[in-house]
Amino acid sequence: MRIAQIILPDASQYERKSARADLAALEGRYEFVDDPRKSDLAHVYGGGELPSSLRISVPYVSSTSMTRSRWPWRRAAGPARVVTWRELPEVVEDVFFTREPREERTGPKMIGSFHRRGTQNMVEQTLSRIHRFRDDVAWSVIDHVPTPADLRKVDVWADPAVEEEDLDGFTAEALVSGVPVVATRTEINIARSERGRTAFLVPGNDPNEMTHAILAALFKSEAAQAKIQAAGQTASKFRSRQRLRVLTHLYETLTQ
Repeated sequence: MRIAQIILPDASQYERKSARADLAALEGRYEFVDDPRKSDLAHVYGGGELPSSLRISVPYVSSTSMTRSRWPWRRAAGPARVVTWRELPEVVEDVFFTREPREERTGPKMIGSFHRRGTQNMVEQTLSRIHRFRDDVAWSVIDHVPTPADLRKVDVWADPAVEEEDLDGFTAEALVSGVPVVATRTEINIARSERGRTAFLVPGNDPNEMTHAILAALFKSEAAQAKIQAAGQTASKFRSRQRLRVLTHLYETLTQ
């Protein structure tokens, strides 16, 4: 089977990491091509409006409904299957599963998070509140896709998502890497953290609760270690094999 991976311009980092992981896991099983006209199936990462130059006449999988409001006569042909993160398991790239010793360093305790639109205000408000209690805590907002080395440099990973649709916190990568996690209680973070068993969950847009959870993760070692151990016990759910079972079934069903 020939598969075309199509990453739309508005694809989130969640979609982009999923595309990388899918390609790495499936490349030996399927042939991947750039042109959907030469494929048997297309997998579209991202949603919204298709570019005017893109024609999809083969079955396709996408994460959200695709539209061609300006080019209705070019609407992608069926059959199609829209699958969200609820149906298609999240995958963490294999490199994050190799735990290496944390870097020993002096200086303030470090919080890490991934920069994206909408989270800056939460970061600033939370850090301001933290500094009312502690002056030995800093926050590093990373503007690139986090690497395992980035995660080893922080004492806590935070996902201050302010919208349910924000999947880009890299919470799963931190859980797999053995870093204490504090995250907004969005639906996907509830699933990622086994309803809070593996991470500290806080209400959305609540810097006070985020502050208390981060301080607990930083300075209450027993609570943090309990979360880390639980995360290690459930980390395998983010392995690519979990996702591939669903994905290959979708591919085979659509092309029968």
